[in-house]
Amino acid sequence: MAASFRGRPIRSLRMRGRNDSGEENVPLDLTREPSENFREILQNVAKPHGVSNMRKLGHLNNFIKLLCSVSHREENFGFTYEEIIICLRLALLNEAKEVRAAGLRSLRYLIRDTVVLQKVLRLQVDYLVARCIDIQQSNEGERTQALRLVRKIITVNAMLFPTSIANSLIAVGTDGLQERDRMVRAAIAIVCELALKNPEVVAKRGGLSTILKSVIDCQLSRINEALITTVLHLLNHPRTRQYVRVDVELEQILAPFTDFHYRHNADTAEGQLKEDRESRFLSSRMAIVAAFRSWSGIINLCKAGNSGIQSLIGLLCIPNMEVRKGLLEVLYEIFRLPVPIVTQDFTEALLSVDPARFQDSWRLSDGFVAAEAKVILPHRARSRPDLMDNYLAFVLSAFITSGLLEGLVEVVTSSDDQLAVRATILLGELLHMANTILPHSHSHHLHCLPTLINMAASFDIAQEKRLRASAAVNNLKRFHEKKKRGSKPHSLYLDHIIRKSVSSHNRRESHSRSHRDIYVIKDTEEALMMNLRDSHILNHKQNLEWNWLLIATILKWPNVNLRNNKDEQMHKFVRRLLYFYKPSSKLYAGLALDHSKARQLTVVGCQFVEFLMESDEDGQGYLEDLVKDMVSWLSSSSGLKPERCLQSNGLLTTLSQHYFLFLGTLSAHPQGVKLLEKCGLFQCLLNLCSVKNQDAVLKLAVSTLDYSRDGLARVILSKILTAATDTCRLYATKHLRVLLRASVEFFSSWGMELLVTQLHDHSKAVSMEALDILDEACEDKANLHALIQLKPALSHLGDKGLLLLLRFLSIPKGFSYLNERGYVSKQLDKWQKEYNLKYVDLIEEQLNEALTTYRKPVDGDNYVRRSNQRLQRPNVYLPVHLYGQLVHDKTGCHLLEAQYHLLSITGNIGSSNWGLNLLQEENVIPDILALAQHCEVLSIRGTCVYVLGVISKTRQGCEVLKQYGWDAVRHSRRTLWPVTPEEIDAQLTSELSSVPSTLSLNSESTSSRHNSESESQPNMYILDDDKCDVLDQSDEPPFYLHSKPVKDRSPFTILASTRFVRTRFLNSLSLPSKKLRSTSDPKTPSGSRTPTELKTGSMRRNRTVTEPSVYIHTAGCPEHSFRGGSTTPAPYSVEM
Repeated sequence: MAASFRGRPIRSLRMRGRNDSGEENVPLDLTREPSENFREILQNVAKPHGVSNMRKLGHLNNFIKLLCSVSHREENFGFTYEEIIICLRLALLNEAKEVRAAGLRSLRYLIRDTVVLQKVLRLQVDYLVARCIDIQQSNEGERTQALRLVRKIITVNAMLFPTSIANSLIAVGTDGLQERDRMVRAAIAIVCELALKNPEVVAKRGGLSTILKSVIDCQLSRINEALITTVLHLLNHPRTRQYVRVDVELEQILAPFTDFHYRHNADTAEGQLKEDRESRFLSSRMAIVAAFRSWSGIINLCKAGNSGIQSLIGLLCIPNMEVRKGLLEVLYEIFRLPVPIVTQDFTEALLSVDPARFQDSWRLSDGFVAAEAKVILPHRARSRPDLMDNYLAFVLSAFITSGLLEGLVEVVTSSDDQLAVRATILLGELLHMANTILPHSHSHHLHCLPTLINMAASFDIAQEKRLRASAAVNNLKRFHEKKKRGSKPHSLYLDHIIRKSVSSHNRRESHSRSHRDIYVIKDTEEALMMNLRDSHILNHKQNLEWNWLLIATILKWPNVNLRNNKDEQMHKFVRRLLYFYKPSSKLYAGLALDHSKARQLTVVGCQFVEFLMESDEDGQGYLEDLVKDMVSWLSSSSGLKPERCLQSNGLLTTLSQHYFLFLGTLSAHPQGVKLLEKCGLFQCLLNLCSVKNQDAVLKLAVSTLDYSRDGLARVILSKILTAATDTCRLYATKHLRVLLRASVEFFSSWGMELLVTQLHDHSKAVSMEALDILDEACEDKANLHALIQLKPALSHLGDKGLLLLLRFLSIPKGFSYLNERGYVSKQLDKWQKEYNLKYVDLIEEQLNEALTTYRKPVDGDNYVRRSNQRLQRPNVYLPVHLYGQLVHDKTGCHLLEAQYHLLSITGNIGSSNWGLNLLQEENVIPDILALAQHCEVLSIRGTCVYVLGVISKTRQGCEVLKQYGWDAVRHSRRTLWPVTPEEIDAQLTSELSSVPSTLSLNSESTSSRHNSESESQPNMYILDDDKCDVLDQSDEPPFYLHSKPVKDRSPFTILASTRFVRTRFLNSLSLPSKKLRSTSDPKTPSGSRTPTELKTGSMRRNRTVTEPSVYIHTAGCPEHSFRGGSTTPAPYSVEM
């Protein structure tokens, strides 16, 4: 029986987005020959009279159905493509917009390849398509189909794109906003897509100017970024760079700042100028920041001469407060720094950008302690390169070279108080960042401090400016002191974990010191009794009016406890405190979390618990009474929602949740553990693991119990990790990262086992979190050895599981374990065939997510997501690589001799001494240096910078690069205030020359001890001042700090650096106009060959490994390298 199809109802067509109202139902019999159906359809479409427009619409829709049902070959149609196109072309001239839209849709389905597209263009259909785009704005259905057809043309063959359509798209993009055209963003998006695939047609029609104009029109960061990135992509490659007039077009994004009389649209009303200017500032700021996230943007904006960066910094010296305010916001965002609140109070502004300031995600109902610790406690990586450090070092050096610090001094001393405060904080942050991530040879930026001091002390300048300079010096001193103290925990929970993780001796010493410095304690009974009376606890019933500071002093009084003091007043003091803290009294437990004395009361409560424990049997009765009351309160809350605990004390909003700190304090002492077990606390918590709606209670228990000793606390943690709800299991897994970063004792012996168990959790979120924590934990060799001992199954975890398994290869035990099973040889083949490229994609994705609005797909979704929010100072730690792990062992090095192919792989090989010798033997390093300085593809220069940073992880790598004029950061990521005086440099040089430090690869020893030592080395480079005299003829002598190295006393580490920059290097950031290499040496850049190389010529180096000497105290900082100048200036460029 014949099957027939009729046209879709009007409502259906509208639901599919086509405005084809009034379509007439036309039957389509697919059992007929296709050629007969095509003939009927084309005849009706081409008839000038006798066929209604709605019937033509039905035939055109049938044409698409028929086209989709038959093979797309010309012989099946019964007509040539030219004949079909001629008939469909008539539909584009129809007076009905619905017919024209259907004709455009039909052409889109017909164009399948370049051959058909060429025939369409030969018949000049493109002019009719351009007419449809330019038609009145109300015809949205028709214009939408036209834009879809245009995108199909780009997809099939963008090089054939007709200029007629390009003109229409660019016209809509240029004037669409003024005409309130709803298609303007779609047109601009298509122009951007076309610019990437056929930049010539866009550039010749003025499309790049339209894109840049649209940048200043757009205040949505993800769209703004996409627009400016299109232009930056063209600048990246020499083939497309010719289409962009850098000095004219790219610097359009700076115009709202650099042109004080800037008007984006000439017809903007006077009353709207202020609002329009603010929106242009916002758009320009987004574009500038996006440009500095790209190597092509950095190189072009930082080139020598009248560059964009110099224009921006020069504006800081002009007393225009509006422009200064906007530029400060740009600088804060470029350097990934939080912007302080608007205030004249320096302390208030400084607190607003404190990393330890409270965040909503730290609440008990959200991420709690696990979220706080991830921000406050530093990553365990010491030598693992952080690519973000490279990037920031390069950008920072570029700005310092262009005079940013001097410009900020001018803002500080000549702006209103609010701007001065912001500028002072930014100046302090940049000085601290420079001291951390730039090599010592680049400390010339500290010249701004004498400038400030001279202004503060000179009476030859205006009094107001002198006073501002003096205030800035004092504020910078306060800023320095705050940085020196480091980030401190905000919550008592994290503070509790950190204090309990240190040794008992240090904990007691620091604890007593911190609470005895307010009142001078006289070790006399008379003084004790006087303090008891003055505390008002014995004769005053208003608990909150007691002198809690004196109460804390009494509890920490030397040699005072209930065992030594039988006085009735002391027992009364204890009973009063006990009654206040018992849950059943509803006094302490009923107070709100945000009460002004909440923190002080909780701290005193923990001290009270310790006081009772130290009182032995005399305090045992009181303590047991308190614990039993807390256990009773906890038991009675079982099965209830968290906000309806005993006595209606909301666990989420009151101090009742702090009872877990009391319990945690007890769990840290052996006698406390016995008491908790006796009172049934552990059994109560075990029972709650299987009760619903107890997530808050279990999170509190996980976050406060002490796990340094083997016992019931670890049993409870294990039970929650495996038996609780998905939410609780995920939180407990995240808490293992807290314990790892807090350096809880013996984590490798029990924590690693718990993490391996979580790898098999049925929740993917839990298993992937455990995998990420294990990756961080393996930064410590003890944890890595423990993981190898456990022999976990990782194949079910995909590529990330593979990368974790590769860590086994970095130590002999793990290498032997995998090599005996044939794993190494198989992986070498896989990495050579596919994983090397996957590795590059992985790094690119991590950098994109850190530097742009890109967000990686979730749960296998391939849809590219973007966010309007940028991450604050994310880390991009270099993922482990097969070759990078193999070179830690001599046997692994032999396997790699003929394996490496890609640039990023070369960097991983050079991350150890064994691997570095392979690179030296093949004379690869000069090639990398040549690419870093002269490669025409700017992004390759940036990749080379990262590679040089990885090579500089070892002392030997630093020395090799030093020979070519590249300096490196040589201090640890854990060094808070690195100082490297010049005299130490000289001493180091002399010592190095006398230390026998070579190991042959042919040696019988397979120990990788020298490689593990080398992991403590830095990785970043900068131009050597000694070799740059020709390039830099500054009259002002360099300023260096000559103080002794400062020991880092902070429990928190500041991220070390991996950066690459230098004044002369940046002054010569221009696009290369010379050949890359000297004709005399195809391998080595001009002026970079060492005397030894000049003697040996092209002789191959002996493969030797330099073992780092033990007196070098450098734990690997991130890779940063800076190029030293040669005797003849050469154009240097770097790109990310």
